[in-house]
Amino acid sequence: MPVEQLTYWFSRLTQNSPFLFAVLDKNHQYLWVSQRYCEISGLDQEELVGKQDREILGSNFYEALKPHYMRAFNGEASEGEIILNDGVHDSSFHFSVTPLTNSEWADGAVIFHAADTSERQVLTSALESSESRFDNLCQLVGDGCCVLDGGIILSANHHAVKLLGFDNQNEILGEDIENLLVPPVKGQSVFTSLTLLKPGQQLVCQTKGAGDNLAPINISYGSISLLGGSGALITLSRTGVVSDHKQTIEKLAQFDALTGLYNRHGFSRRLEQLIKSNTPLLMFYLDVDNFKNINDSLGHHIGDRVLQDIAQRLRKQLPSDTILGHLGGDEFAVLLPEPSSPDVAEELSQCVVDVISQPFDLYHFSKYLACSIGMVKFPGDGKDARSLLQNADTAMYEAKEQGRNRIVTYNQHMNKEARMRLWLEIELQKALQNNGLEVWYQPKVNAKDYTINGAEALVRWKHPVEGYISPGRFIPVAERSGMIELLGRNVMREVFQTVRRWQNMKVLPGRVAINLSPQQFRNPNLTSHMKKLQAATQTDPSLITFELTESAVMNDGEHAIQMLNAIKELGFSLSIDDFGTGYSSLSYLAKFPLDEIKIDRAFICDMETFPKQVTLIENIINLGRSLNMSVVAEGVESGKQASVLANLKCDTIQGFHFYKPMPREEFEALLINNRKAKIAS
Repeated sequence: MPVEQLTYWFSRLTQNSPFLFAVLDKNHQYLWVSQRYCEISGLDQEELVGKQDREILGSNFYEALKPHYMRAFNGEASEGEIILNDGVHDSSFHFSVTPLTNSEWADGAVIFHAADTSERQVLTSALESSESRFDNLCQLVGDGCCVLDGGIILSANHHAVKLLGFDNQNEILGEDIENLLVPPVKGQSVFTSLTLLKPGQQLVCQTKGAGDNLAPINISYGSISLLGGSGALITLSRTGVVSDHKQTIEKLAQFDALTGLYNRHGFSRRLEQLIKSNTPLLMFYLDVDNFKNINDSLGHHIGDRVLQDIAQRLRKQLPSDTILGHLGGDEFAVLLPEPSSPDVAEELSQCVVDVISQPFDLYHFSKYLACSIGMVKFPGDGKDARSLLQNADTAMYEAKEQGRNRIVTYNQHMNKEARMRLWLEIELQKALQNNGLEVWYQPKVNAKDYTINGAEALVRWKHPVEGYISPGRFIPVAERSGMIELLGRNVMREVFQTVRRWQNMKVLPGRVAINLSPQQFRNPNLTSHMKKLQAATQTDPSLITFELTESAVMNDGEHAIQMLNAIKELGFSLSIDDFGTGYSSLSYLAKFPLDEIKIDRAFICDMETFPKQVTLIENIINLGRSLNMSVVAEGVESGKQASVLANLKCDTIQGFHFYKPMPREEFEALLINNRKAKIAS
């Protein structure tokens, strides 16, 4: 594989990887490094080329790896563990060093790959520490404590052992609680009775143990997370003995261990209390934008530190009577009871934005973050905690829809829109599963004589109840929900099969255009799918054009060039849709292997109102012709527009003035009639 391709694919494959990847030469200098090296060193990839581990990661790191590099240049792969401790970083890595066989680098090369294992060690240590603290707490409290999994005792302190009538902890571990207690309700298990307890209630049970003078005991119950599932914590005390242990456990259950703020359960309870007392309040539901990138690229331990910093900043900067919650992930809630004036909402929201927008120190560099915020008020925007949180969440997602890093106040219209989007998503999924979408065709005509010279394939959705739903409504839903690729593949398959049919009938006078979404274009398997589909349908690729928007091809220039060249090699044509409304960078027209430019309808509809638009259109047509590209004008709705375009020597015209989109059968009949008329003449 040539060096250029090798470095390109290395870059693509490791772009967002939290792992260290490097290609090194015989002097153990970097030929290429992944983005993770840049994050650790603060240098660009170009600056790192030619440097060694000694300069970037320290002498100890390099000396430990040097023997492995030497073995790799002798053709032997190896792996092991290594510590990075350069005074700034303190991390452990599991690494491998592999010879790069058949390398295009003249003197050979090796690949170094390392995965950061420090987070796993931190988590293991934290788990062991947490278990130790919990065990010590259980042994210190005066009540009996047991952890249950489905009624089976997993752990118990010595007080619980005694209260249940035993002498040794091992006598009850692994036992079913049903075998140790007498059910208080005949025919109902003890565990079921415990789960039915309301907050503050206790269950009185007689034990089955062999101890002397065993008296009934009080049992309190609480649910806990247990190894990713659900478990239970029960406390036991003598009848008549007042215990505050349950209150302690209940209090701990309301707070988030990472940030010290209320968790979702605790925040909801506090919110419900204020609502019941009819306390006016403001609430903000905020989500940190693109927080997932931090976890993915730097690790969850760095992400956790950011969340802790956010909590600390909110505590310091917001009024003392503000109630704060960490609701999970990167979502926080801010609650202000009894706001003093209408202006306080704007002041508080701006304060929250300022808190998040300050840079975060992530060891070796600073990171700027932003947030999307939804705001609700009580009374007015909900009658209970559940509805207020739901409506604030809806407003927050509306803020994201509007472009992120903004504040949106909830209104009832949003709930209707959110429900509609959800309904559309569910119904669209059904339509895709049941082949409920249709492909229609809008004919294109030759600008000289207005004869049909091709068509554009357009997806249509006829809902069994609502009738035809506008693509402007369901295409964005498909893009947000990740269904756009499946939708695009369905359209592509239908068009290939139909074009093959018209190809055999000899009625198709030109190419059929298929729109490619940016998500489809970014998929590295796109050309493989095209090749398989073309082979399966035996469609002539010269009869197919793929249309892309400017933004789709400009987001990643190198990937775009490789992908476009691969599509061209398969024999398909390429068109830039909506030309002039995206990046409008003329340089890409020369770089990319394009066959066609489509002038956006915005230029066409304004050409009669703004005469200068005609000059712009003429220049676009001349530009296309000078680059040996055909030019299509879309959105033509009048005879005058068509005449002007013909005079400007535009190649092809598309629009309602000539034909509207039509079902396949209708377009096929039109093609057949046109062919008969041509033969007859």
